[in-house]
Amino acid sequence: MKKIIIADDHTMFIKGMLLLLSDREQYEVIAVARNGQEVLDLLAGHTADILLLDVNMPVMNGYQATLKVRSLYPKVKIVVLSMLADESSIVKMLEAGADGYLVKNADEEELYEALATVLNNQVYIARAIRDKVSQAPVKSGSAAESVQLSSRELDISRLIIDGLTNSEIADRLYLSVRTVETHRKNILAKLNLKNTASLVKYLMDNKPFLDL
Repeated sequence: MKKIIIADDHTMFIKGMLLLLSDREQYEVIAVARNGQEVLDLLAGHTADILLLDVNMPVMNGYQATLKVRSLYPKVKIVVLSMLADESSIVKMLEAGADGYLVKNADEEELYEALATVLNNQVYIARAIRDKVSQAPVKSGSAAESVQLSSRELDISRLIIDGLTNSEIADRLYLSVRTVETHRKNILAKLNLKNTASLVKYLMDNKPFLDL
């Protein structure tokens, strides 16, 4: 059973999340925090697998909390649940170390899909905002100009930007999931990146130089 901490300062939203997650026996909400500082206090005394958090919170906001949690508790999966759906907020949270980003009007099936995705060590970006993320502005003069990815790695990179899971990529390209996982690892190695969150951010920033 995967243990979850919810961090949000809206009581009605918390009650709704508790109700949704109670329907799935593989998840257990072990605590609720009202701000980022409470998240850190809870993690100091509890072992959690997933943190569901809002961006706008008092005392310590979701961005600050994500930076702290990623540094102190790197194994905790962080899924953002926010009303903010603008490009800069999404990219900022992914860059801080979030593993997933959902908007609060997402349905329950997408919530479960996001949880399963991040637990499989992949990044999940809400369907409603994938276009915004994939069109994020790029940095000119990037070192990506000198990176050599194979045609297959480029194909997979394009689908990663679109938010597809390893399984979905495998189906789309008629490959095995293991082959996709191997290509993903090779891409990370070539780009000298440590995780999928940093990979998504890198690919979005360097689309022209990587011919994406």
